[in-house]
Amino acid sequence: MPDFDTVILRGTVVGPTGEYPMDLGIADGIIQAIEKDLSGQANHEILAEGCFVIPGIIDSHVHINEPGNTDWEGFETGSKAAAAGGTTCIIDMPINSLPTTINAEAFHKKKEHGENNCLVDFALWGGLVPDNIGQLESLWELGVIGFKAFMSNSGIKKFPCVDTTSLKKGMKAIAKLEGMVLALHAEDDALTAKLSKQYIQSGNTNYTDFLNSRPIEAELIAIKTAIELSGETGCPIHIVHVSCAEGIDLITEAKQNKVDITAETCPHYLCLTTEALDQWGAIAKCAPPLRNPFAVEALWEKFRKGEIDTLGSDHSPCLDVMKKGEDFFKAWGGISGIQHLATISYSLIREKTNWSLLDISKLLSTHPAERFQLPRKGKLEVGMDADLCVANFKGRNSISSEGLYYKNKHSPYVGLHFPFQAKETLVRGRSVFADGTIQNNGRGKFIRFRI
Repeated sequence: MPDFDTVILRGTVVGPTGEYPMDLGIADGIIQAIEKDLSGQANHEILAEGCFVIPGIIDSHVHINEPGNTDWEGFETGSKAAAAGGTTCIIDMPINSLPTTINAEAFHKKKEHGENNCLVDFALWGGLVPDNIGQLESLWELGVIGFKAFMSNSGIKKFPCVDTTSLKKGMKAIAKLEGMVLALHAEDDALTAKLSKQYIQSGNTNYTDFLNSRPIEAELIAIKTAIELSGETGCPIHIVHVSCAEGIDLITEAKQNKVDITAETCPHYLCLTTEALDQWGAIAKCAPPLRNPFAVEALWEKFRKGEIDTLGSDHSPCLDVMKKGEDFFKAWGGISGIQHLATISYSLIREKTNWSLLDISKLLSTHPAERFQLPRKGKLEVGMDADLCVANFKGRNSISSEGLYYKNKHSPYVGLHFPFQAKETLVRGRSVFADGTIQNNGRGKFIRFRI
């Protein structure tokens, strides 16, 4: 019998302590050996000379939309895009699918669709809305990795935002559920609703008006409220898609005051500015919105200081027609980005900081696995799932619409060039992407919170 199912030879392995020329042996979906000049027989060999072997990316902020809105994106197309970019586990948000994942029945439907159609491993967020607080414990028992709530209008009627009263009640309930964390879309609903109404009623509905309706102030008000309630209730919180340095300052101060809080930002806040709206229009619309170049540089300063905990794509796709029309407020707000989370993050962070590949892998793999307690994920070491990407940093690889695996092939990243290129992606030892081709090699596994 062979010693290994697969061996990866002559690559540079980005392990828990650094980057080393090592071989890696896999059997039964688990990393069995990481050694110099690994001996033993294998059914399959991958030659990784000149490449890095990095931990598989965990994208903890994904909107797949299945069931119900699979024509926007589904597990099949979304997970193919993930695999092509080196992502081996996605954590799907509870909004945008129909039904939304706010009770056990909806959870079972989404889990079934994922098990039938998802190429990579997946986990699920549960939703917190004003009237489902009694459902949170059952979702926890079923294995959600945490809960998600909106502090401003979500754009989905079946997923209403929480006010301060319902948020506090939800936080009290979540604090009693061992290991759970509440992810928050932190924009103040009162301010954004007031400003949006003013602009729309006056007939000012272009992208500049939309930007002005969602100022940094709206993020800061909501983040402050979330921090105060977290401190009062003891509920761990994770502020998603922070777009501004001032928001990170609030979170850093809260950490110093022993609040259990972490911060996520997204590639689009690091590589795009409001100028992208001139080229792409609503294809680059998101909430919070893109910021001006000065704000983006200020966010990078916080990034360099290590004050951001995780990176997620916030992949929020939609039909092409939903990005068209003269009224920018009516266009869908979301950026398609799951395929290029690693491409952009690894490339830009290497360019703009002195961070090692290990440092970057912590943001994209290790920290999400630890924060959301995903078993055997996030590191390349013996005994962990063989989730990995063989990648190189050679040349200037262009992002094209033809190369997108999305159901609807639009993204504001099209036309950008980056050196990072995923050559092969393995999920628990299964090759799911190799040399530019999707490998339809089985299905991913549902990963429940802390087995």
